[in-house]
Amino acid sequence: MSMLINAIILVSLVGLMAYGVVITRRVKKLMLVLEEMEPLVAAFSAAVDKSQLSVEEMKDAVAEAQKAPTPEPAPAQEAAPALTFNSRRAAPKAPMGLTRVTGKAELVKSFFEQTRVRREAQGQW
Repeated sequence: MSMLINAIILVSLVGLMAYGVVITRRVKKLMLVLEEMEPLVAAFSAAVDKSQLSVEEMKDAVAEAQKAPTPEPAPAQEAAPALTFNSRRAAPKAPMGLTRVTGKAELVKSFFEQTRVRREAQGQW
């Protein structure tokens, strides 16, 4: 009976070791792909930051234009019916459980820096 239990334990350990090797290879492939994508992610992050800055500048320009006095139009001979158009939208609400991430470039850089440190630490073993 003890031989059977020992055999089952050995087979389980061999299976777990094989699974560990497979997972390690997949993680290494994933890290290589992430390293190849690093310039793309950095460029995308810079583009997002630039577009965010542009949107903020446009909002500031609109707010400034609304503060400036507007010249009164000359009275028309016949009063036309006043047309109204509401171009303001309600502020978008973030879905529950989500937060806004700022400093995306630093987040990306820290991720790749941490992976390099881990790889160097593994290389020393």
